[in-house]
Amino acid sequence: MPINLAELPGLVARRDDGDAWHGCWRSGRATHQFWLPTCPADRPAIYVVILPFDELLELRAEAVLRLWRALVGRPEGKWAHDFPQQTRDRHILMLRAFDGRAAGASYRKLAEVLLGFRGRKADWDSDPRKNQVRRLVADGRYYVYGGYRDLLLHPIRLSE
Repeated sequence: MPINLAELPGLVARRDDGDAWHGCWRSGRATHQFWLPTCPADRPAIYVVILPFDELLELRAEAVLRLWRALVGRPEGKWAHDFPQQTRDRHILMLRAFDGRAAGASYRKLAEVLLGFRGRKADWDSDPRKNQVRRLVADGRYYVYGGYRDLLLHPIRLSE
């Protein structure tokens, strides 16, 4: 299937050192990024995709398939690696808890605002939301200080 990459609508491209060429193309909701070792032809050409056979092959193959679908005008389909709604909600709570704690809020105040805790001091000492809000803050701290990179590879876990 010949493609004229240089004439994709809305393409943002730049040259790297030498002849290498980076392209960023928005199609619908998705943004596709690609790299070519040489500048693309000014006419339709046939391109070959080379994927390393490594731990990220599944993600790369899916990205190539989504790019191909966008190029031929087909719907991109559902991204197989989207987070479930419950996981997204938890990550939102983590970041809110981390931000609140960084702003000086107490764990109890965070539990009141984020988790709906209402009660006296005695109730707070035995409430499970006490530990839950502490875990949210700790997990938020993990993601803010570098753990966010794990989100980019979801659901794949790279070996150390």
